[in-house]
Amino acid sequence: MKIDSGVILSVTKWSRRISILFLVALFAACGGESSSSAPDPIGETSSSSNDDNGSDSSSSQKDSKKSSSSVTEKKSSSSVSGKNSSSSVVESSSSIEINPLCVDGDTSIKDGYGQRRYRTCRNGRWETDSSARLDSLDSLAAIEKNKEHPNMDSLFAGYNGEYFEFEDPRDGRKYKYLKFEGRSEDFDAFTTFYVMAENLNYGKMIPSSTTKFDDSVTEKLCYVDDEWFCDNHFGGLYTWAEAMNLPKVCDSVAVDSNDACKAITKERSSYPGEGYLNAIWQGICPDGWHIMNQREWRYANGDIRSKILWEKYAGRNASGLAIIPTERLPAGDLYTVFWMPSPSKSNAAKAVYLFSNSNNVDSSGGDINRNALRSIRCVMDEDNPLAKN
Repeated sequence: MKIDSGVILSVTKWSRRISILFLVALFAACGGESSSSAPDPIGETSSSSNDDNGSDSSSSQKDSKKSSSSVTEKKSSSSVSGKNSSSSVVESSSSIEINPLCVDGDTSIKDGYGQRRYRTCRNGRWETDSSARLDSLDSLAAIEKNKEHPNMDSLFAGYNGEYFEFEDPRDGRKYKYLKFEGRSEDFDAFTTFYVMAENLNYGKMIPSSTTKFDDSVTEKLCYVDDEWFCDNHFGGLYTWAEAMNLPKVCDSVAVDSNDACKAITKERSSYPGEGYLNAIWQGICPDGWHIMNQREWRYANGDIRSKILWEKYAGRNASGLAIIPTERLPAGDLYTVFWMPSPSKSNAAKAVYLFSNSNNVDSSGGDINRNALRSIRCVMDEDNPLAKN
């Protein structure tokens, strides 16, 4: 039979088209099946992340698929080494803490409710050793715990007046000072005088373990035996005799009984009962300055505390004196004490107190042992109506 060549050509063309359509359909079918069955890496990562962080209540159900071994918590700044079992409550700043089991000896830092707590694990439970307000993390308690230096950038913040600068020619150290305006304790009298806004920092640092002293040089101690504190506004800590620039023996004898100590007795007031109230005694202050006396301290009432470091009764530094705590009581209260040029009993002298548990300045002149280590402030002799007996 004779077949028309045109028909053969037409059939061949349709066969090719059908073959191409079949291949395209087959490829699409394979591609669709592959897409629907492939694992979702983002979904699996998210699920795993929730398990590790314990970020929601469903994590406990997912934990059953994991081993029952403890997971070590990792926190940016709150936990030094906290190991919690899979059944313990995960700590977070937003959750209420139920003391988790821990390993004895572990320590941690817990933030919450405006407080930072320093804790130690004892008998499988966290116990708080000390705490500090989060807005006062540079407190002395926190400094001692972490062995860190506080941020002193805002020490002089709050004062709207003018600070001047004095350079001590003896060592080149520079101090801020200001024209202080104060009223007497009964607010009947008003006066002004120039006073340093920083504790004096003069002399050679010696360790707190020192038992032998050199009267030929001025010797100071620094907070926690770290000279950084002396050099950053805390100033030096001195025994009374050292601050008065007297021989060390004057810390332990009546000033009247020793020729080397008698010089300061000339500063007694000629008015009965006032004693050394107005004493103008240079001590280790620079030339032209004297150690702040009791009458000057009596005018320094009001807002004289700095904004920083105080855990309680922090000031606004409205007066500009920027007084900071320099010591801490065993119970945790912060305080600072300033020597005055006022010997009292045979081994005691008068000092000014500021405690963190009170908003008042005790300028009554409490007697303390002269061997104690205290700060001093220096007042300019000139333009000072209180510098005249």
